[in-house]
Amino acid sequence: MASIRVETTAIAVATMRALEADVPPAQRLLDDPVSAHLLTGVPGWIARHRRARLTLGRLAETAMPGVRGTAICRTRVIDDWCRDALAAGARQVVVLGAGLDSRPYRLAELAAVPVWELDLPGTQALKRAALARVPGPLPANIRYLAADVTVDPLAALLADAGFDAALPTLVVFEAVAQYLPPAGVTPTFVWAGSLAPGSRLVLTYLPDRVRRGRARASRRYGWLSAYDPAELPTLLAAHGLTLRADVGAEDYPARYPQLRGRRLTLREIERVALAEVSR
Repeated sequence: MASIRVETTAIAVATMRALEADVPPAQRLLDDPVSAHLLTGVPGWIARHRRARLTLGRLAETAMPGVRGTAICRTRVIDDWCRDALAAGARQVVVLGAGLDSRPYRLAELAAVPVWELDLPGTQALKRAALARVPGPLPANIRYLAADVTVDPLAALLADAGFDAALPTLVVFEAVAQYLPPAGVTPTFVWAGSLAPGSRLVLTYLPDRVRRGRARASRRYGWLSAYDPAELPTLLAAHGLTLRADVGAEDYPARYPQLRGRRLTLREIERVALAEVSR
């Protein structure tokens, strides 16, 4: 499983989330008091100093248009779908390739169910060390499993850690798939499709037109997998999953009126999809 590029992009996204602290509440898409504490070095210093955050926010929109807007909109969509899944009866949560995901530490709804975070051993060790800097007690419902989702048997690993495959489950697979070869993504689809009816998979993916149209970025970021949105329903159905929603940059303004008046570029990079086990 890829690690260096994933960790680099995780730092960038965590930084973009931290910048939301300076947005007026009426226009803010999310509240994330955790991400700033997960960052170290220069990103961490910037995230914890308001003037530096404001400067970076302006520079990011000029130098990397679309990165900030896409990152926070993606985060908000997944936040919303996590809340929806729990309200609909999900009894447990699995975060695959958890990276610097702050969701289990900031969404109150996740505190009521067991959460398993899976990631490569080195990446997970860095995150757990960073969590020691987060003020206050950490949630007691989070369990950590060192794993490589491309090769490790997810069902067996989770079962040994107390996971109950008979319960409706929310699976979050954010910003990982494009860094894995297609054969490395398939085990996640197979496993998610084997879960209890009503279980949901939230994933981000790279549209193949983006990968084809941005060859230099594809090489730079190590993108390995991409999917045609028109073919995604069939791909998921082959693994027992029904696509319920698939959104991208063109959908965010209508979903989130808070974006009005904000100088944020939205660019098609990753899409966010929601699938459900419906057998």
